[in-house]
Amino acid sequence: MTYTTQTTSTRLTVSLGSTGQDVKDLQVVLNATVADNSLVVDGVFGNLTKAAVMAFQKENGLTIDGIVGSQTWAIVDTIDASENDINSRPVLRFGSRGEDVEYLQRRLNGIGFGSLVVDGIFGVATEESVKKFQKYYGLTVDGIVGSQTWATLETIDV
Repeated sequence: MTYTTQTTSTRLTVSLGSTGQDVKDLQVVLNATVADNSLVVDGVFGNLTKAAVMAFQKENGLTIDGIVGSQTWAIVDTIDASENDINSRPVLRFGSRGEDVEYLQRRLNGIGFGSLVVDGIFGVATEESVKKFQKYYGLTVDGIVGSQTWATLETIDV
C-alpha cells in the first residue's frame, strides 16, 4: 500500500510541541516504520513522537535531532505507511453499500468502536461509530470516511 502525503515543499518543520495535520501524517508513517503502531495519531508532537522521529532518523542515516525538517520529510513522504491502499478506498458515508462498508464495520468492531452488524450498509449505527472514532482520534467529526479516517483506521492493530 502506498500512503501518499503532501509534497515536501508545503511541509513545515515540526518538533516537540507542534500540532496539526503534518504531525498526524508523520505519526502514521512512524507507526508503519519504527513505532510499531504505538503512537496515537492525534496530531500532537509529544515525547513519544520525538523518540520515534529520532529512531526513524537513525534508521535512515539522518542527523538525529528529533526535528522533522526538509531532509526527514523527504524520506517520510516516500514511505509506504500501511498494508492496504487507502488511496484506492472509496469515500464512505451514510447510504454507502458494499464490501468496503463491510470492511469498515469489521474494523470498527475490532478496535472497540461498535458492535455493528456487518451487513455492508452504512446506516445510522455505522455513522455514529465513525463519528466516535473520529472524535477519539482528533479527526474531523463528520461521519464520512475519507483518506484521513482510512489512514488512521489502518494504523490500529486489531
